[in-house]
Amino acid sequence: MNIKGILLGAGGLVISASLFAQSEPNKPTYENVVYQANGNYYIQKSLPLYLKFSTTPDGKNYPLKSKSNPSDANPLYLDTEGINYIRSKWAVDPETGDPVRPQREVLMEVYADGISPRTTLRFSGAPKYVKGGTVYYGKGLNFSLTARDGVSGVKETQYALGGGYSKYSNEVAANNEGAQTLYYYSADNVGNAEDTRSSDFTVDLSAPTSSHSIDGITHNQNILAPSTVFNLSSSDNLAGVKVTRYSFDNGSDRNYPGRITMAGLKDGNHTLYYYAEDNVENTATKKSFKFYLDRIAPEVNSKVVGDQHKGKYLYVSPRTKVNLTASDNKAGVKNIYYRIDGGNRNTFSSDFNIPNELGTHSVKYDANDNVENLSTNHYLNVYMDNKSPETGIKYGSPQFFDRDTLFITSETKVTLFKSDVGSGVKSTKYSIDGGGEKDYSTFTIPGEGYHTTAFYSTDNVNNKESKKTSNVFVDNTAPDIFVNFSIDPIGKKGDKNIYPNYVRMYVGATDKHTGTKQLFYSIDGEPLREYSSPQTLDISELSRFRQKKKYEVKVVARDMLGNESEETFEFYVGRQD
Repeated sequence: MNIKGILLGAGGLVISASLFAQSEPNKPTYENVVYQANGNYYIQKSLPLYLKFSTTPDGKNYPLKSKSNPSDANPLYLDTEGINYIRSKWAVDPETGDPVRPQREVLMEVYADGISPRTTLRFSGAPKYVKGGTVYYGKGLNFSLTARDGVSGVKETQYALGGGYSKYSNEVAANNEGAQTLYYYSADNVGNAEDTRSSDFTVDLSAPTSSHSIDGITHNQNILAPSTVFNLSSSDNLAGVKVTRYSFDNGSDRNYPGRITMAGLKDGNHTLYYYAEDNVENTATKKSFKFYLDRIAPEVNSKVVGDQHKGKYLYVSPRTKVNLTASDNKAGVKNIYYRIDGGNRNTFSSDFNIPNELGTHSVKYDANDNVENLSTNHYLNVYMDNKSPETGIKYGSPQFFDRDTLFITSETKVTLFKSDVGSGVKSTKYSIDGGGEKDYSTFTIPGEGYHTTAFYSTDNVNNKESKKTSNVFVDNTAPDIFVNFSIDPIGKKGDKNIYPNYVRMYVGATDKHTGTKQLFYSIDGEPLREYSSPQTLDISELSRFRQKKKYEVKVVARDMLGNESEETFEFYVGRQD
């Protein structure tokens, strides 16, 4: 075309914003325009073009028309995205007016832009977790928007996060917690606005919360039994709990396995630490629980109260009681238990007796504390001595029994013999005729006449025998000796009688209580001879009185107890001068 000049005009076209979800804020509108940059013309592709020409730069404009297809040219619409050409067949040299050689086509570029920019969203700076279609981010979240346009270029990028739209310039921090929707788009320089894009995400800035519970035996809330376990519970209202960790004292953190036992912990004070981390790395501050792990059972002891004696066994009496005591290092004693001879298990509350049955008995006892630590079994083995001693009396020599009476002398030793089936005899006491009691040792009974000895024994667990008595007659009196002559004296010599040589001498003795047992005699210093027959002693028959002579006859009498009397008789036998 031989056209001196062509002017391009753009009609104004305004497009309204599309309707988005209710939660999207009002989106700005953009007018379709022509944009000139770097010597290029960019036109929104849907705008009409009206072609005009003038023969001078400032002259009158004349519209171009197409006679063959008037509707295609007035107005003209560009069909190609990007570069379009308005052309003349051949270029003409403006000086000569001749076609340029070599020939070249005259091209006038117009850029049609009907495609909106494309905006890319990128999140950064925070952990990400996706669950059930929901995207979670942790602390430090930023987002950046990058837009590209293929023709006229990006004019601006807008975003809205929890409010109205704002022009994007630099990376934006998303530091509000909760579920959010980011709306964003870009518009190019000719008014093409991108359909709103959105990204739903949840910002989780809060750490999980954790708590512990105790399953098992406790006392005073923080004294725990070895069998007790900890349970940890963690919750997070957004991204959810990723892991719960725990440790004891200065130990390293461990993942919570579902329950925490006391394995490996010694008796004493401990601290449980625990915390949780969510799926976007929000970590809670450690919580702690101080407690005392009581692994030590009570110490339990027995004490025998009352009668007791240690010998082959520990002997007790029916009056004896057993006392049980226990002490505990921490939780305190809950109960003391005992059973006797394998019987029922009883809870100790006060001192108790051993069964009143002669023989051995066993008390098994133990104790538990307030967290159910049970001590080992202890045993108290005792021998029930419920029998009194038996005491008897024995009289030594001399003694004589007659007419239901035992006769002794004050020289007779009295012995008490005793026995006990259990703990053994501790003491034996006696008294005579109701006098004061004396500790037993071999004794005699003084004083002539009837006497009563009372005696009893006590064993080593104070079983006291009923008093026994024994009656005796003490006879310390010797027989009375008497002699008779067959004839009266025929005279005297001094104070002594004179008897004829045919005189007979009769010897005898009487005893008041036991009777005479033996008689002895001696004539003129000869050894004593027993007078063992009832015959009379006829001294004349001994041919001793043949001449006038002084005789001395000694007579000794003994009773059944050995009490002895002696008498000497002096007289003369022969003629009287």
